[in-house]
Amino acid sequence: MGLFMAGVRHFYARADDEAVLRDEGEYVGADIYASEDVADDAFLHALNDHPDAAQDELLEDIRAAMVPDSWVRTNWLWPTHHERLSDGWKAFKELVKHQTRFLFIRWPQDHSDHWGEMSPVEFFDSLAKLLDNLPELIVDLDAPIYRGRMYLEEPDLKTVEVKDLGPAPIDKAAANRMSPAGISMFYGAKDVHTAVAEIGAHSSHSWAVIGEFTAPMVLRVIDLSNLPLLPSIFDSNEKSKARYEAVSFLRSFVKELTLPIVLDGREHIDYVPTQVFTEFLRYAFPEPLDGMLFPSAQSTGRNVVLFSGPGTCAAPDSVGPDTRLVLTAGSIKKYRVTTVIKPTVGT
Repeated sequence: MGLFMAGVRHFYARADDEAVLRDEGEYVGADIYASEDVADDAFLHALNDHPDAAQDELLEDIRAAMVPDSWVRTNWLWPTHHERLSDGWKAFKELVKHQTRFLFIRWPQDHSDHWGEMSPVEFFDSLAKLLDNLPELIVDLDAPIYRGRMYLEEPDLKTVEVKDLGPAPIDKAAANRMSPAGISMFYGAKDVHTAVAEIGAHSSHSWAVIGEFTAPMVLRVIDLSNLPLLPSIFDSNEKSKARYEAVSFLRSFVKELTLPIVLDGREHIDYVPTQVFTEFLRYAFPEPLDGMLFPSAQSTGRNVVLFSGPGTCAAPDSVGPDTRLVLTAGSIKKYRVTTVIKPTVGT
C-alpha cells in the first residue's frame, strides 16, 4: 500500500493538504474525489500498457485498505502540463479552422480570461521541446515503402510508369491530411494492405496499382506510430513524472491526428490543423526531418508522408541528384478493390 499510495500522489493530494477552502464544512472551489475513486483511477494508470493484467480482487483489497478521505488533483489550482497542451491544441484547431488561416502566429491571446491557456506560438514551442526530449522518436526510415494509385478499369501494368505512382504534380495536388492543395508530398504505407486501404477509402474506382519504393539515402523521420511506453506512476522521480506527462499527451495528440475524417466536402477544413502541424515539422522543428510515420486511419498499419514532391521518385535506371525514392524493379502489382463510399451529408 505504501508503494501504491506513492502512485496515488502522482495525481492526487489530500484536500486538507492543498489548502482547499471550506464553507460550512463543505469543500468549495475544487473538484473533490473520494478515496475509492482515487484508488480506481490510480489502479488504471498503474496498468499503463497492460490492461489485460487487471485484477478485480486486488483492486477491491486496495479500496478497502484506503482510509476514507477527500482528495483533489495535485496542484489543483493550476492545469497540468498535459492539460495545458491539450487545451492549447484544442484552441489552436478552433482558431485555424474557424477564425484565421494564415496569421494565427500573431493572434492575440487574452490570458486574463483563460488562465494558463497557451498561444499558438507557445503551443508549438512546447510541442517542439516535448518531441525533442524524446529522441527515440527520430529514426531512420527503413525500406520498403508502398505507394499506389486507383484506376477505374483494370490497368495494363506494362503502361504504368514511376511518374504514375509518384507524388502528384503541384497543379493536381489535392488537399490531404498532412498537406494542403497545391503542395505535393509523397504519401505511402509500410505494407501493401495499408496502402490499398488508404487510397481505396478516397476513391470509388475498382483497381489499385501499388509499387514498392526504397530510399537511396538515409531519410530521417519522426515516428509517431511507435510511441514510448508510459513510465510507471510508482516512480517518484521528477524526470519520470515529466516524461509521463509528455508521453501521455503525445498519445492523445497522435490519436487525434489520425482520427478518420468524414469526406463530406468539409474535409479541407478538418485537415487544416494537421497540415499546419506537418509544416511545423518540415520547416520549424529543431532537427531537420524528411517526413513522419503515423498510424493509419483506415487500417492497423502505418502510413508515411515524406516532404518530397514530384520529380523525387525514379526508376532504378534513372536515379539522379534529386531522387529520394526509387521504384523497385518488377514490384508493380494490381489489386481488385471493393470500396464502400460513405454518402455525403444531406444526400
